[in-house]
Amino acid sequence: MKEVRRIINAFSESRSTIAPPDDHQKENEILHSVLNSLSEGVIVADRNGRFLYFNNSARRILGIGSRDIGIGDWTSVYGCFYPDRITPFPPDELPLAKAIRNEEVQDEVIFIKNGQRPDGVYIHVSASPLTDDSGRIQGGTVVFSDITQRKLAEISHMNSEARVSAQFRGIPIPTYVWQKSDNDFVLIDYNKAAENITHNRISRYLGRTAHDMYAHAPEIHDWFHECMHGNSETLSREMSYQMISTGDKKEMIVHFVRIPPDLVMVHTVDVTDIKKNEQELRKLSNAVEQTADSVVITDENGIIEYVNPAFEKTTGYTEKEILGLNMSVLKSGQHDRTFYSHLWKTISGGQPYNGLIVNRKKDGTLYWSEQTITPMKDETGRIRHYVSVLRDITETRKQQEQALQIELARKVQGQLYKNDLSFPEFEITGTSIPAAETNGDYYDTLRMHDGTYSVVIGDVSGHGMSSALIMAQTRAYLHAFARHESDPGILLTWLNRELVRDLDETHFVTLVMVRIDIENHHMVYASAGHVPGFVLNQEGGIRKELSSTGIPLGFIREYTYEKSGPVRLEPNDLIILLTDGIVEAHDRDENEFGLKNVLGVVAKNRRKRIRDMQKQLHDAVLDFSSAEAQEDDITSVICRFRPGKIKRASVPESSHSADAAG
Repeated sequence: MKEVRRIINAFSESRSTIAPPDDHQKENEILHSVLNSLSEGVIVADRNGRFLYFNNSARRILGIGSRDIGIGDWTSVYGCFYPDRITPFPPDELPLAKAIRNEEVQDEVIFIKNGQRPDGVYIHVSASPLTDDSGRIQGGTVVFSDITQRKLAEISHMNSEARVSAQFRGIPIPTYVWQKSDNDFVLIDYNKAAENITHNRISRYLGRTAHDMYAHAPEIHDWFHECMHGNSETLSREMSYQMISTGDKKEMIVHFVRIPPDLVMVHTVDVTDIKKNEQELRKLSNAVEQTADSVVITDENGIIEYVNPAFEKTTGYTEKEILGLNMSVLKSGQHDRTFYSHLWKTISGGQPYNGLIVNRKKDGTLYWSEQTITPMKDETGRIRHYVSVLRDITETRKQQEQALQIELARKVQGQLYKNDLSFPEFEITGTSIPAAETNGDYYDTLRMHDGTYSVVIGDVSGHGMSSALIMAQTRAYLHAFARHESDPGILLTWLNRELVRDLDETHFVTLVMVRIDIENHHMVYASAGHVPGFVLNQEGGIRKELSSTGIPLGFIREYTYEKSGPVRLEPNDLIILLTDGIVEAHDRDENEFGLKNVLGVVAKNRRKRIRDMQKQLHDAVLDFSSAEAQEDDITSVICRFRPGKIKRASVPESSHSADAAG
């Protein structure tokens, strides 16, 4: 840099020295050539800040050559910033501006960023004033070099050191750095976790030797030497230790790591709480080995660490299979997210949970469990484990549910089958034999608003309590609609719209409705996917098969049901309505009873009273399937047209049903 200044001074002097023109020109050319060959940028300005000289390297480094501008525009035109790359360099503070004011500037660092240098460059700058022989200021000169690569390397190194330091400080376990000194090791650094475990007392021990600090435990000093001089760069030891900084007794796992050439980094893992909890778990395990209730111990995340023999017996999972799995392996799918969210919120908040939970055994069987989950905390109040005690109450609950179903079934069935069937000119009987305590079949008679009468028989998919409740709901809708309409097709259309809204995808209803015009001796019907019924003449021959006229109720909301054409009724004609429990009853060889057998039994007994005829039909079905348990409700309604022979009765518009005994 001094050589550059010498050349610049010579250049300046040549411009003011009186010499022959040829010699002056020749010397200028030489100086120009020398300055342009320099790798450093060189700029010379007069005392007004106008550039007198701008060499090639200056133009290359700055990206912009000489401009006819004043000092106030230098920063904006050339893009001059402090090394922070953000703050613009004040024009008056630039080294060349100071040199013009007769100030020397050494080793200034400026960041240049402009349109020609979008990524920016760092330059190292020195500036000096230019004076004449009398010492008057003539201008200034600045010399600079591109130090971008060096500067970026310095920044990267500083960032790297900062990252390493931050990582070391942030290591979550206590860590200490020791440096070998003669035949001993000196503590030279530690991290934040070390401060925490020593209650901020570790700073007192900086500069102490391992021999001094561990005089009461010489084996620790030996471990330092073993790590430094052994074959492995790492060494781990487990120990019981009384900390010299706090006096606390700790169970520790200590890791020694050799860092060449002369450092040993020591990581200490406090396993005191873990050891204590393991001991407590072993005690608890021994205490509950013989209990009849299932006992499960998990960690704070629900991972199973212990189960007793009763758990194995109840769930079918062996200890080997279940350890290490999450308690969610017992989830039955019967509880929603809200249920488990409440459970976890309770126990993670430190409160015990007690409730009924449906769990799943290894073989997929569901069982009811009366379950208590208790959080186990350490001395800091942090939850470390959960203890669950589970009692299988499946059988008890089944008995309770069965008793409840029986009671509810009686009430529901009592409402459905409480009155005799009756209306003018007809003998009518209805009987239903439920497959369970509850019945999903339904039969009824209704007086319509126009003076006609209707006979109804229906069946809900499945059987049991849910089916009985759905049929009770169906009956209620039908009675309400019958007050305003008598067309069976329209009634089924209205009924279907309501049931589609109420039923889930696992349930549907089949139903046939027969409207009888007694005065005109004919009938019409509509059937929503129901098993066929029949109109039989007095000889037992089929006058009309009452086939389905539409799909079952509860599937498609806007489905329209149509009624049949009129069917003429003759004296002694029989109307036979059934549910599929009769037709689909099967024997041990899976043979169905079928419609053929139904018609055969009715024809054979057609001369009998209809109640006796119906009894013969139901007995035949039960005899046919006697080797098998009854799988579905068995229901039938039989009507015989006896014009002029049956006393006309006044049938109220409310429900009329035969009781379940027929």
